[in-house]
Amino acid sequence: MLIEKDKSSLLIIDVQEKLVPVMPKPHTFIDNIIKLQKAANIFKIPITISEQYPKGLGKTIDEIKAHKYKTIIEKTNFSIIREGFFFEGQHIIICGIESHVCVLQTATDLAESDKKKVYIVQDAISSRYEKDYLSALSRLNKYSNIEIVSCEMVIFEWLRKSRTEEFKAISQLIK
Repeated sequence: MLIEKDKSSLLIIDVQEKLVPVMPKPHTFIDNIIKLQKAANIFKIPITISEQYPKGLGKTIDEIKAHKYKTIIEKTNFSIIREGFFFEGQHIIICGIESHVCVLQTATDLAESDKKKVYIVQDAISSRYEKDYLSALSRLNKYSNIEIVSCEMVIFEWLRKSRTEEFKAISQLIK
């Protein structure tokens, strides 16, 4: 099943001031998150940002907050779903950190409770250690309603065709 922009919501999990510096190659996944944000804004897809205990871990980094988003949810549960948050769309695209904690727990809660289609953007998530990142992807891949995708897969599935105004804007993002 392809991702449908009219059914989508983008969730950016815990890309915070004290977490980002301990991630390997943070600009790689942050650049992809920003591409997803910009594309979501082009297509008017709602964006939710979560912050895990911002008092201790800091706020969302400025590079992410510089782009339009709908809301920031502060949480103490690792899963945003356990905070009682409800997502509008049926296709939930997830990016952020850490893969094996908040990303995994949110995705599995969504997959099990809401019966939504969940897409994990593998090049827009990270963990401090590669083994944790890989273990998270392995576990997530076992769910029938969770798919592992790339940033460009999401963007081009939202786009669907060239020769549109959106295509011109998107082509500037992925050059």
